Amino acid sequence: MLRDIVVHIPADRSSQPVIDCAVSIGNIFDAHVDGIACVYPAFDPLMAFEASAANVAAITAATQSNMDKAGSALDQFEIAARRIGISHGARCISNVTYDATPLLTGISRLYDLSIVAQPDYSKPNRDALVPEALLFDSGRPILMVPYIYSGPLKLDRILICWDGSRQAARAVHDAMPFLHRAKAIDAVAVNEDSATVGEASSEALQKHLARHDLSAEVQRITADTTNIFNDILSLAADKSTDLIVMGGYGHSKFRELILGGVTRGIFETLTVPALISH
Repeated sequence: MLRDIVVHIPADRSSQPVIDCAVSIGNIFDAHVDGIACVYPAFDPLMAFEASAANVAAITAATQSNMDKAGSALDQFEIAARRIGISHGARCISNVTYDATPLLTGISRLYDLSIVAQPDYSKPNRDALVPEALLFDSGRPILMVPYIYSGPLKLDRILICWDGSRQAARAVHDAMPFLHRAKAIDAVAVNEDSATVGEASSEALQKHLARHDLSAEVQRITADTTNIFNDILSLAADKSTDLIVMGGYGHSKFRELILGGVTRGIFETLTVPALISH
């Protein structure tokens, strides 16, 4: 069950989609939800080299503006949480980007679920690396909310992306509380190869879910390997999917997290909330 949830609230863009989704999940599961906003101190290297009173004042003013935005976002969260009547907390942390991400990751390890906003790669910001870091290093699932999303989370129809991998199995397990509240479950297997998946086939998944009193309709599709994420999102649209469940893939390069192709595509083009596990 979900009892303890954290939502990472962006301070420099609209936070309403992730707030609405988070408080609705807290309500569905009668869970405690903590909202966290991160303030990144303003720092201009060119101005820092010239430590004039004017430059120090400008940096201080910019940092205060960032703190005000974070405070406003947390106020929005608390108003929404009080309105719906869920147990909640709110906190603001301040740190430079390279220290904030590990700090947020560490905090998230003691929650059942982290709710994050989808990165908007067309508008780069310092929160953009948070979902990726949490996915690969928190040890907990994330639920990513598209920046175009609005309203509470619905669970009428859930789509499981299945390839027989460890990551997909982790995602199915983590999604069980959601699956038990769904009215319909679809499972899609893309380019399924019996020699590769072995015992962990989509048919075996269907039987496993049935033993949990969950009925799932399996669909096997063929797709170009460079376009799998688009086919998944197209199927989600055709099925009027409310939530996607999938494993997250990636590898480390020079200590930087790099998303796998399908995961990267989902991060960039997500249209419905997705529960992603690694």
